[in-house]
Amino acid sequence: MQQRDRLLNGGYIALFLINLIVSVSFSMVSTTMSLYVTQLGNTASMAGTVVGALSVASLCMRPFSGLLSDRLERKRLLLASLALIGAAMLGYGMTSSVGVLLALRIIHGIGFAAATTVTLALVAGVIPERQMTQGMGYFAIGQTIATAIAPTIGLWLGERFGLQTTFTLAAVLIVAAIVLAGLLVRPVHGRKAAAGRPHWRDLIAVEALPFCLLSMAVAGATGLENSFVTLYGRELNLGNVGWYFTLSAAALFAARMFGGRLADRHMRVMMLGGLGMMAGAFALLSAAGSTAVAGAAALLLGLAAVMKALGLGVVQPALQSGSMRSVSRERRGAASSTYYLGADVGQALAPMAGGAVMEHFGAQAMFGSYMLPLVLGMGLYMIFTRTKGKGVEC
Repeated sequence: MQQRDRLLNGGYIALFLINLIVSVSFSMVSTTMSLYVTQLGNTASMAGTVVGALSVASLCMRPFSGLLSDRLERKRLLLASLALIGAAMLGYGMTSSVGVLLALRIIHGIGFAAATTVTLALVAGVIPERQMTQGMGYFAIGQTIATAIAPTIGLWLGERFGLQTTFTLAAVLIVAAIVLAGLLVRPVHGRKAAAGRPHWRDLIAVEALPFCLLSMAVAGATGLENSFVTLYGRELNLGNVGWYFTLSAAALFAARMFGGRLADRHMRVMMLGGLGMMAGAFALLSAAGSTAVAGAAALLLGLAAVMKALGLGVVQPALQSGSMRSVSRERRGAASSTYYLGADVGQALAPMAGGAVMEHFGAQAMFGSYMLPLVLGMGLYMIFTRTKGKGVEC
């Protein structure tokens, strides 16, 4: 897959559509799996175990997915990983056994880790170097669209026709993605000359570790938000705060449309500004717990939703482009898996730590305390860019 002079080239559009389809399918399943497990007569705790098995499997697979992406032909790896995902989704609706569901979630997690890693490496190969962050921002719009529409579609299908129908349609979407990948994605060969005993650098790209650490902080912020804002809204007597996520999705869409272009031109300013906005959003979330007026609390939550999404919409594609630029084209699989490793750890650990803080000190303290990792992230970025100089622009 050769680099193109235009951002919206055929290879880029094909990968965008594949990512959109896979994201819709994933969101349909992820929002209904816990409901399915409890409908089978299992406890909420067991439902959490089944749901979380995917993340654990993905985290364990992540370093090896980079190795595979760099050693194997990337198109074949994409097709194989999508096939694993599709098989797992089809199997969900065909079993009532928790043991089988756990096995399928592990298979799904392995396929998910490989698919996301190789897709990021592939799309980096078709984006013009000067537009890398802009291209990553546009590419992520597919995930934003999926988050906005897919959960509603999945739940509606489940209520109307049964959750087995939701899983079957999700599997059909994966088949469509496989067909598109087979027809439109060009083969990209890994480092055949490097075949032999893998080196640890084939698993982790040291050059991308700063982006991995920043990704951990950024993903942890999203994990806390998704896990606890709804409960926080009830604690503040705001009722259903679904509007918070609607505002967030709208702001995130806008940031990904326009933020990437600015970041390609003014990377340092946009990165620091984005992380600062995210830290400010958590300050507003914390401040909402100090007001006794529901309207004021709602306003603070709304501002926090917009600020956090605007910051994320700039920072996330900048980190992705930075990790891709930090290595040669042949090692982009390792850089991709290193970036996603940070995101996986952040998504997993932040809610766990946040829950413990919330239990002992309250939600207000939990949201306020998360300003610290984001501010530290700003410091890390300043040190990293000052050390590397202008030769490495995130």
